[in-house]
Amino acid sequence: LAGALVGGDVEVHRRASDWARHGHQLDPAYNTTILHVVLDDDLGEPARRQDGAAVPALCLRGALPGPLDAFPLEAGLRPLGAIGFAHCAPGVAASDPGALVALWEEAGDRRMAAKTEAVAARLAQEPPAQVLYALLLDALGYTRNRAPMQALAAALPFDHLDARLDGRATPERFGRAAALLLGVGGFLPLSPRERELGGLAPETWEVIEAAWGELGAPWRELHLSPTSWTLARVRPAAHPLRRLLALATLLARPGDGLVPDVVRYVESAAAESALLGWLTGDNPYLGAAHAHEIIVNVVVPFALAYGEAAGREGLLERAQALWRGLRAGSGNSEVRRTAEQICGPTRVPVRTARAEQGLLHLRRSGCAQLRCFECPIAHLALRFTTLSS
Repeated sequence: LAGALVGGDVEVHRRASDWARHGHQLDPAYNTTILHVVLDDDLGEPARRQDGAAVPALCLRGALPGPLDAFPLEAGLRPLGAIGFAHCAPGVAASDPGALVALWEEAGDRRMAAKTEAVAARLAQEPPAQVLYALLLDALGYTRNRAPMQALAAALPFDHLDARLDGRATPERFGRAAALLLGVGGFLPLSPRERELGGLAPETWEVIEAAWGELGAPWRELHLSPTSWTLARVRPAAHPLRRLLALATLLARPGDGLVPDVVRYVESAAAESALLGWLTGDNPYLGAAHAHEIIVNVVVPFALAYGEAAGREGLLERAQALWRGLRAGSGNSEVRRTAEQICGPTRVPVRTARAEQGLLHLRRSGCAQLRCFECPIAHLALRFTTLSS
């Protein structure tokens, strides 16, 4: 409605006046109705819910090319409501699983295209290193702590952080990076439990807190409140303190800079293993599963958008090749539920990141809103049923 996706109920009547005739304007159960679909609008004005809100009407009569009785019943068309059944395409999964995988990967490409467009929009306004740094923080925040990670990226811009690391040896770079990330994040000084959670030696914590004392003056009034973070029911391994130490470990590595290093890994012959090594090597705070998610959700869309914006054809081609060849990760409950919903008892393996991301795209853009009649899986199932009958 007005360009926005709206969730709620749809009420269907032959005539708009049936709304009042059925007493819906007096029934609070209809206060979740967002659209009134009618064959004929005999009112000329929106119906009203019990809470007083107007319900926009969609009148179908003017959209029909002729009278209703001129439309023959299509034998291959499922009745309204029949697509959201127990499983979407079990017949296809059993007889032609490759067709399903092809649709999953196409949906994954659409999801990646949307991510790349979002990164491209940011590159038009911010330096590439700031964009990549903010994307890494966002990915390290998981769902619960993405907002404070984004706030941290704004409060501690990458160029301010990098300037305080330049020319320093790796141990000092780590201490300074950890000090600024944890200090601006509101974690310093650390409690004994937080020190234990970080798993560093006492002398290393002393170096970090001393570095914050030396470097932190510009952020004394700008650091995040400790209450900004969601810590309840967060696994120790996913605690934001450890995630910030993971980023400090990456930034402490010797190299040519954040963006040049990532570009070099993407352009290398074995890009996936090179990127995994960069993310997880000597980094006790980042496991292989989360590193794979960062490659999919940060590195690939950044490399695609940056390669396009900078006119670097080689980078663009290598990023596209990385995306096409990237194996699936460990998956999650959303991916597994969507595959089961589509395939039923037949197991169709999810072997590529494209297919994995495609299942997420189908679930979030279709299944969650019950937009089954727009779903390519439903259309494939209908064609399969028609051909089989």
